[in-house]
Amino acid sequence: MVETFVIPGLDVRALASASENIWEYPMCDRNPLPRWSFGRVTLMGDAAHPMFPFGGNGAAQAILDAKSLAAQLARATGDAAGALNAYEQERREKAYAVVMSNRQGGPDRVIDFVLSRLSGSDTNLEDVTPFEERKAIVHGYSLIAGYSADQLRRTAS
Repeated sequence: MVETFVIPGLDVRALASASENIWEYPMCDRNPLPRWSFGRVTLMGDAAHPMFPFGGNGAAQAILDAKSLAAQLARATGDAAGALNAYEQERREKAYAVVMSNRQGGPDRVIDFVLSRLSGSDTNLEDVTPFEERKAIVHGYSLIAGYSADQLRRTAS
């Protein structure tokens, strides 16, 4: 495959040979963009905030984007650009908080937390990491991500 894959100015064979690991589908995110909306055009979902795929977060954030965008457009009285800017103001920092939290392990951070407390002789999870500590990590993440039980209840009512 390397022989048929050509990028002008790049020795693909040398790059592949020098690479310790080659990932066919790398997981990646992107640094926050300074803005999403440009006049009557805006970004949402992965176009606005690509993130590590922890627990379906890309899809969840895209759904929250769509909900916000729809609400802002419904409120707009002929000012589409204003609605897009309002959507961006509501969602941009929230979505980037999820991106940044995911860089620290996202909701899976609870696994690293438990593993950091284990030793070879531990047999009882509750003794090593009490439920309330584990719950606080997961709940804290769901608050950042915008889908804690309390947030969802408020949205539903």
